[in-house]
Amino acid sequence: MPEVVSFNIFISYASEDLAIANAVATCFRTALPDLFAVVNIDTEFLDPGTAFQAQIEAKLQETDVFIILYTGAEKLSHGYTGWEVGYFDRIMRVDPGHREKVSLYLFDPPAITVSDEGIPLGLAKDQLKLSPPQFEAGLCVSPGESLCKKIEQWQKQVADNIAKSGLARPRQKPDQEPAKCVHTLKLKIFQHLKGTIENVVKPQKQITIRVKGSDLEQASESLPPDAELRPLGGLSTGGSMNIFGLSDERITWKKFVDQTAHQPFADSWRNAITSVVLSAFPDRVDIDNSQHILASDGRTGYRVILTTATKFYDDYLEYNVYFVEMLERADYGDHDTTFLLKGLELVCRFRSIFLEGRSDFLGENVFLTDPHRLPELANRLLKELNLMHRDAQDAGLDRPGMWTNWVNFAHIRAIAEAYRPCELKLREIIPKVMAAKGQPALLEPLRKEMSDRSNGYARGSAA
Repeated sequence: MPEVVSFNIFISYASEDLAIANAVATCFRTALPDLFAVVNIDTEFLDPGTAFQAQIEAKLQETDVFIILYTGAEKLSHGYTGWEVGYFDRIMRVDPGHREKVSLYLFDPPAITVSDEGIPLGLAKDQLKLSPPQFEAGLCVSPGESLCKKIEQWQKQVADNIAKSGLARPRQKPDQEPAKCVHTLKLKIFQHLKGTIENVVKPQKQITIRVKGSDLEQASESLPPDAELRPLGGLSTGGSMNIFGLSDERITWKKFVDQTAHQPFADSWRNAITSVVLSAFPDRVDIDNSQHILASDGRTGYRVILTTATKFYDDYLEYNVYFVEMLERADYGDHDTTFLLKGLELVCRFRSIFLEGRSDFLGENVFLTDPHRLPELANRLLKELNLMHRDAQDAGLDRPGMWTNWVNFAHIRAIAEAYRPCELKLREIIPKVMAAKGQPALLEPLRKEMSDRSNGYARGSAA
């Protein structure tokens, strides 16, 4: 008696689609006669004691129908799918015979199989918004659907193989009707997809920083030049990199530093991001989430918060940093009174920072600061200057005409002419101090210069 030729189907899928792959395998096994058809799915035949690739190659050599299952879902890992497609393509070129490759896709066909036969699973994204009873009540599968016709074709091939062996053709059972099998398949796929993510919205601005661990070990005051900034989220507000006046695209740390060098708040940006990342390395939990920055518009403030630090076996690290916009309180009551109080609050804040004896930023106290603490003091001073800049704009000081109810133009001009040069000089010395961290020989003269400029800033602004 001639040997019965087995009809072999191999299902290739991404690991994220295992549940759907199992449903497809069950559908085909139900439709095709037992013992005469084999549906292979790797989780069922792989033996841990043997090389996986060799086992898959052996199964592919026996395969009559190669199924590429594609759902379009974002892949969290890379499996054998692409390699399996390439290997089977080579088999078909060497031994075409009756082999075929079929793409079974959920919504759109995969780009890798545009030239091959594709069969849609026949579900639409809008259907996933239905309740299970609604979906099942409206589900109607026609025998003329592509997948039903394909299953019917395979059933005939298996029946022919059985007949050629001298055995009687099998009678089709009711549950082997292709339309019924596909109906059950669609229900299972719907039930699985109802529990999956439809979409993810990231309203906050987020940047993922990817960097080599060995490079980060050598860093002290800045991130490695090759560290990569990957913007995510915040698209409704112009994207994450819009904070820095840049387009929303991946960029190396070196390019970020170069392209923001002309920005007035660039030093605080670099320092805040560097501080947050370095505070989490290596494997620390006492993260520095106290950083605040001003956006390139000089008006919008953000808290810089590290949410996760991920370490990979290839020595790469990824830091997810969120930029959360700071709360702006609404104004109420009389317009003039509100702005007058904001101005007075700003003046009092300035006095507390630069003129009072207990302030760390008083020129005399700066001069007496331990040089080793000076960079940290400079960093705090830079944050205070940026916050005062934001508060000054909020108080309308960038619109002098608003203040003519209380101060004449001559006095406003005198304040501006005294204040601006002093602030610029103070901002010039701060990055030099922060860059000299750990270098006492450089910090000693910088301490004197920072003290003088802090005093000059206070005197000039008070004038």
